[in-house]
Amino acid sequence: MRTRLVMVLALLLSPSPWGVAAAGEVAIVVSRDNPVTDLALKELVKIFRQEKQFWAAGKKIYLVMQETGTPEKTLVMKNIFQMADEELKKYWLEKVFKQEIASFPTTFSSNEAVTRFVSQVSNAIGFIDASVIDDRVKVLRIDGKLPGERGYALAHDVE
Repeated sequence: MRTRLVMVLALLLSPSPWGVAAAGEVAIVVSRDNPVTDLALKELVKIFRQEKQFWAAGKKIYLVMQETGTPEKTLVMKNIFQMADEELKKYWLEKVFKQEIASFPTTFSSNEAVTRFVSQVSNAIGFIDASVIDDRVKVLRIDGKLPGERGYALAHDVE
């Protein structure tokens, strides 16, 4: 019993390859097949606002979101969109009306659902709680930083 407890503690305390993600940090994730490894925050904003809709290789970017009310979406709204949910809905409606996009991004209700979808769709991009990252998806560096690194753009303490 004691050996098992020591092993569990060792696993929990060992550093992850993504740094030591603080509670509430958001990781931007793509398929492991996606060649992108790093995005500038400005480019990420353009992707999420669907001002940039194609990867460099020419594939259409498939943006996936989380439902309103999740801590992850709240952080993305603050740090990427810089608008409230109602403003974002109006923004999407305007883009659909102007035929700049065909529809709103697909929305999932959990980190697991986003992870599962992104892992299976090579051109998808989404966000999940950094504490639940696993090897099914690739975490993108934002401005050269991963979740858990000082100055990471999608942490609660970033203004």
